[in-house]
Amino acid sequence: MIKAIKKKLSGKVFLITFVLLVSACSGTFFCILKIMPSSYLDTLNRNAEAQSLELLDTLSTYDNLDKCIKAISDFEIQTGSTVWLDDEYGNTLYPSNVTTEQDMVTADSYVTFDGSNTTDENVVSTEKDTKAYQFSLKNGASYTLVVITDLYVVRQSTEVLLSTFPYVIVMVFILSILCALFYSRFITRPVLKLSATSKQMASLDFSGRCDETRSDELGCLAHNLNCLSDSLSHSMLELQEANAQLKTDIEKERELERQRMDFFGAASHELKTPLTVLKGHLSGMLNGVVGYENHSKYLQRSLAVTEKMEVLIRELLYISRIEKNKTSIQFANIDFAELLRTVIAELTDFISEKKLSLHINIPDRVSCPLDRAEMERAIQNILINAIRYSPDGEQVIVTVTETNTIISCSIENTGVKIPETTICHLFEPFYRVDISRNSATGGTGLGLYIVRGILENHNAEYGIKNTENGVCFWLRLPKKQ
Repeated sequence: MIKAIKKKLSGKVFLITFVLLVSACSGTFFCILKIMPSSYLDTLNRNAEAQSLELLDTLSTYDNLDKCIKAISDFEIQTGSTVWLDDEYGNTLYPSNVTTEQDMVTADSYVTFDGSNTTDENVVSTEKDTKAYQFSLKNGASYTLVVITDLYVVRQSTEVLLSTFPYVIVMVFILSILCALFYSRFITRPVLKLSATSKQMASLDFSGRCDETRSDELGCLAHNLNCLSDSLSHSMLELQEANAQLKTDIEKERELERQRMDFFGAASHELKTPLTVLKGHLSGMLNGVVGYENHSKYLQRSLAVTEKMEVLIRELLYISRIEKNKTSIQFANIDFAELLRTVIAELTDFISEKKLSLHINIPDRVSCPLDRAEMERAIQNILINAIRYSPDGEQVIVTVTETNTIISCSIENTGVKIPETTICHLFEPFYRVDISRNSATGGTGLGLYIVRGILENHNAEYGIKNTENGVCFWLRLPKKQ
């Protein structure tokens, strides 16, 4: 129980409030019990003395004893006190049936309220208070008036208070418990809400709200806690977004690194093959191996291998340059239709050699922001692929359309299909649809990879798809970068 009280604010407030209320109420009751008898005695004595002096003034105006006795009798009835009237010789004149020796209580010696014996007139007996007064009538006769005030009622009231003590204690305990419960709940309720909200915030849950409408310090604290929760929630959301973006960037960087490593591995493999061939030719000629006596023949083959390596190295260097200078693309407003016509004109002999039919559907002028040299290289690679992989006598169809925001271009070559499973790999470096890398069509396998890099630098959409008659490469260029 002690541990529970230590851990809970409401338990501490309840216990402290209960102890304070019980102490205050009990202390108040005992103070009343201690102070009331003496205060009551003082009040009774003052009232009795005032009334006695008033009676003396009245008696002093009479000239015979009968009137005095009548006034004394009325005084006893009114005040409830006992009165003796003695003459100057000590004889008791009133009441007539009581003698001084038997019942007279003098003021010379009596018991005080605290139980000790005293003769001081200013100290009051626990049972009776006796006062003696001298007075004279108009006829000159002297008398002694003794007034006895019964103080038993004081002791009786004290006994009544003591008898109610158990009931008072029970009521004090009950009221203290109820008041302590109410007070502890009233004080700790907003604190408990603040504690619950702060606990949610500590576990990074900012959905909790403090609905306190108070204008005191607790209300101000609740408002500040709500503001803090909103700020932390906003900051946490921004942090989560930043973390998600960072994670995406890291994954992208890892993917780029993986692609770079794959590219270098593939490039090394592509260079290794012609180097092996070239080394074999040279070793065979130098060592006089049978079959390599015709040096001119094998030197010619070695030259062809070297030229192929030179093309491959140039393309590798070009890829390295476009990846390195992605942010340094020089955009200018270029006529895309005129650029296409220029590239097609350069490949006219190649088209005639393959006996292909060329169909061009290009507007007179279509302008958009481009890097002319880069885009010419991309279009050239696309057209060369279309021409190279088209059977003799087929068609190459070039179409350009435009909208308010996009320029669309498609280059379709008929008479050939690409397996659907391989289309997604066509833009990977060194990937060829042909199983044999020594295909008669030649090529380094980097043409479409270079196209991908150039188009991505131009924020273009692109792809390859099979059509009813052949294969179509499509791209969409934005009119604004």
